[in-house]
Amino acid sequence: MLGNWSFDDYFKAEAIEWAWELLTKVWGIEPDRLWATVFGGDQADGLPRDDEAARLWTKVTSISADHVLAFGKKDNFWEMGETGPCGPCSEIHIDLGPDACDMKNVPGHKCSVNAGCSRYIELWNLVFIQFNRQSDGELLPLSAKYVDTGAGLERFVAVLQNKPSNYDTDLFMPIIGRTGRIIGHKYTSKLANKTDNAFRVIADHIRALTFAITDG
Repeated sequence: MLGNWSFDDYFKAEAIEWAWELLTKVWGIEPDRLWATVFGGDQADGLPRDDEAARLWTKVTSISADHVLAFGKKDNFWEMGETGPCGPCSEIHIDLGPDACDMKNVPGHKCSVNAGCSRYIELWNLVFIQFNRQSDGELLPLSAKYVDTGAGLERFVAVLQNKPSNYDTDLFMPIIGRTGRIIGHKYTSKLANKTDNAFRVIADHIRALTFAITDG
């Protein structure tokens, strides 16, 4: 997991602008493949739509206005628990193209952000912590504002290397290749293949164990 944090320093404008700069200018991802989501508000909590974030997306980046979408608490409001710091978030999604959809045979399915298929995947979540939820559920503004972002390293690598999954990147393929040579089977990159799934499980566990052993 990658990320950046601000403790009452920069806030929404900088977090949005810098994320966009890294994705489009440093890594060269085509802007028209990217979509942003913002908090659409919640009547129960008395919270309005995050118009500030929506406005900033079209002000400090080159994203098209129709690529900025609003969603509810489930997707665009971060909370650490029943009480404590929380706030709206803004997610960045990428369109992997029609061929990436895994719900083509589902009647009535239409590819879109947060529609459930694998064509659009989340790359980065920018969390704007500006409230403190009380034990009675009331949300009070924090005296200071914070940014906490989380980004998927493996997803970034898969996108930048144009691979169909995280496991087909150079983060996992050396492990998968070595495993194949040991057991005498070949990895074919097929999602529905039981042998390929076993390769992925082994690679994931080996990497996790490597970190665990290194940490003592």
